[in-house]
Amino acid sequence: MTGIPEWYMRFGDWVLKLLILNILWVVLTLLGLIIFGFFPATVALFAVIRKLVMQDEDVSIFQLFWRTYKLEFVKSNFLGMIVLSIGAILFVDLYILRQLDPSMLNQMLILIVFVLIVVYMALLIYIFPLFVHYDTNIVGYFKYAIILVIGRPFRTIFMLVSIVALMYLLRWIPGLIPIFGLSIFGLIVVKIASMSLPKS
Repeated sequence: MTGIPEWYMRFGDWVLKLLILNILWVVLTLLGLIIFGFFPATVALFAVIRKLVMQDEDVSIFQLFWRTYKLEFVKSNFLGMIVLSIGAILFVDLYILRQLDPSMLNQMLILIVFVLIVVYMALLIYIFPLFVHYDTNIVGYFKYAIILVIGRPFRTIFMLVSIVALMYLLRWIPGLIPIFGLSIFGLIVVKIASMSLPKS
């Protein structure tokens, strides 16, 4: 019984932090007119969550979020444009292939593109934890993401399954989306990805 109050306080503390992070993410995404604010705000959210997961008690949520948002504004948007371009190409290819005659070759091409989309989604999930963990160039983030997807397949699958489960939960309880939508997603991704990353 004596452990319940401490657990409850820790749970309440995390709930409050996730709520604050989600609010900050929404506000700074809007500050960047959504298009230019989404990726810097997302990177800032992941940077704060990484510190919290590392149990850095000196972290100031507001200061770290705002500092990361400003420092990584250009670089994160550049990465975001590349990520969006790759995704757009893959989904357009899939759409075009599905409009063609259902020949054997076409079905094989659809399967290949679908597999590439799944791999792309896995890479996309790793990109943000890598961005806040390593200071490298854009190519480096994709290289490390590919290494993790290939080298840690079970953790990658676990991460994808966890995200799908979270999406179903948010669909079942949509009221949680404006409160914890992206912050709890970030927590799950950082927690799992951190198992494959150096602790430093």
